[in-house]
Amino acid sequence: MENSSHTSQFENICCLVVDDDRFSRSFIKTALFQIGIKDIKDASNAEEAHEILTNFKIDLILLDQIMPEQSGIEFAQSLGEKHPEQKDIPIIMITVDTQEKTVLDAKNAGIKEYLVKPISPISLKQRITNALHIREHDDN
Repeated sequence: MENSSHTSQFENICCLVVDDDRFSRSFIKTALFQIGIKDIKDASNAEEAHEILTNFKIDLILLDQIMPEQSGIEFAQSLGEKHPEQKDIPIIMITVDTQEKTVLDAKNAGIKEYLVKPISPISLKQRITNALHIREHDDN
């Protein structure tokens, strides 16, 4: 195994960011880049996200809840029927919605982790590590 920095555990991950807000997508992509995820696709709505899922192997989805046409939870629920081969992709919801019902609905839809905006790269890295079952290496 390579003895490089611990960001190498993220270098082969392809991540899909789904958020209707361009600034949020940009901020999340920057945070992903900072923690070592370089292969990043992004979509501004569920339709674009489904198209990307049809054409690429995605390892992780970062998903906004409040979007036009289809909410993040509705998108997560439709994933298995539209992309059965990718139904087990871990999803992390990143949203301003802190309502208990939304959090429970997200969990019931199979969403692995829940982050409230604004996010930090450190909290995002922790959620990704949890969602992908990556063991943290302590290099100290």
